[in-house]
Amino acid sequence: MIVIGVAGLRAAGKSIANEVAKEFGVNSVEMRSIVVDMMKEKRIAVTNRSLREFADELRKKEGYDVVARKVIEKIKKMNEKALVVNGIRGYEELKRFREAFGDKFILIGVFAPQKMRFERVIKRNLPEDPKSWEEFVWADEKELGWGTADSFAFSDHIIVNAETKEEMREEVQKLLKKLLAKG
Repeated sequence: MIVIGVAGLRAAGKSIANEVAKEFGVNSVEMRSIVVDMMKEKRIAVTNRSLREFADELRKKEGYDVVARKVIEKIKKMNEKALVVNGIRGYEELKRFREAFGDKFILIGVFAPQKMRFERVIKRNLPEDPKSWEEFVWADEKELGWGTADSFAFSDHIIVNAETKEEMREEVQKLLKKLLAKG
């Protein structure tokens, strides 16, 4: 199985990679869904702040690779030829995926400028998204504290998503064609 990890801050364009992967018949697993499910089990409301604070505490208690370990357990029970793992947040998670899947793991870093990402967040208006610039910056800083930027340093491919959604889709399509042909 080829496992394609996608790293990037909120609203960088990671979900576009998921959409394109589905068009190629490749399923995806969301890292954040593990955290959200844990919060729901504990009856904790999911907001921008509660999600990041819960994830922060979880990482401090169980290690910065805790979400990756749980996702890897889930993946190993799946029967897929290829899979996208969306939302890798740090170097410890990246190391865990590389240990689990070796050269069958490829990391794509997705980057978009901060102000552009904030505009996207305000436009999409998800319940757990920040509603102010200050809250947005706080969330970025929290995720950067988990080592999100470190994962970019070790990415196998970088996509800059600073133009239109269509251009981003085209970049992802080209890259996935290439990666899936090798896999």
